[in-house]
Amino acid sequence: MLNISEASSIALHSMIYLANRWQKAHSLKEISEAFKVSPNHLSKVLQRLVKSGLLVSIKGPSGGFQIKKGKERATLLEVYEAVEGKYLKKACLFAAPKKCRTCVMKPMLNEINSAFETFMKKHRLNDLKL
Repeated sequence: MLNISEASSIALHSMIYLANRWQKAHSLKEISEAFKVSPNHLSKVLQRLVKSGLLVSIKGPSGGFQIKKGKERATLLEVYEAVEGKYLKKACLFAAPKKCRTCVMKPMLNEINSAFETFMKKHRLNDLKL
């Protein structure tokens, strides 16, 4: 039901990984091997996180990616929104919601949306361990 893109999953895992290891920069290769993901896809995701101000990119032989100071307390929702844009609750299963006047699934969708949003706002990167 809940559709979290691979990019969002990579972002969330990478940010938790880096928040737990904030003392130094970590290479793209190291992070991609930790999660067994494509370095190319990871690179695109990490660049989005740099652009959003959650990570810094450090050049040079001991460079890589490091969580920006203070961002280890970012919520999971902040990371999700850096990749996906503003979280919008899905209130209807139809592609064109105007087709449905009274959705029998609306109570379930509201519950799922509420649980997801609460979880994502409640949990901070440095509270989770990988």
